[in-house]
Amino acid sequence: MNKNILKKEIALIKTASIQDWVKKTLQNTPDYFFIAMASSTGKYHPSCTCCKSGLIVHVKRVVYLVNRLCDGYGIKGIDKDIVLAASILHDIAKIPSNDPKFTYADYENHPINAEKYFASIEDKDGYIEVINRCIKNHMGLWTPISIKKDIKDYTLLELIVYTADYMAATKDLVTPVDNKDEIPCQCDTPLKNDISDKCGNCGLKIEC
Repeated sequence: MNKNILKKEIALIKTASIQDWVKKTLQNTPDYFFIAMASSTGKYHPSCTCCKSGLIVHVKRVVYLVNRLCDGYGIKGIDKDIVLAASILHDIAKIPSNDPKFTYADYENHPINAEKYFASIEDKDGYIEVINRCIKNHMGLWTPISIKKDIKDYTLLELIVYTADYMAATKDLVTPVDNKDEIPCQCDTPLKNDISDKCGNCGLKIEC
């Protein structure tokens, strides 16, 4: 299991303490995050995310869009790092909706459950608290009732993460990170062959 699959996205974060915290948090996340589909039905997500490691493709799309929205709004420095971190981690607790080990409530409440995987460090500057608020509100209109608030009450940082997540699920939107060949093989034992650099089991590129 390659838990460095989001290294390009993590590298966009310039604040060392936030980048390190995101890396440690990803090490805490369940394996399903790295191999699950963003949607098992394809009803609300594009086809590029409805496949093995599709959730990671979705996350990459969200990060790409967050980065562009930050440019458009002039968001820089620590604020940009906060929304980048939130976009990378927003679905870490999104369990597969068709997994019988979990209830629908587990799936529905994934914005709330994300924090249980957060790396344990002292939040001296309050950055993690702001990141967590962005994660909790990333579903916007579909946020769990227990924490839902009106969109007009969102901070700009929360609104950027929600907007990027909403747009990333648009079926006819094309982004530079949609090609799943960017996602390396997730098999524990890749099946190599002489005519391709792709795994014979999952069809994704085998890392050198």
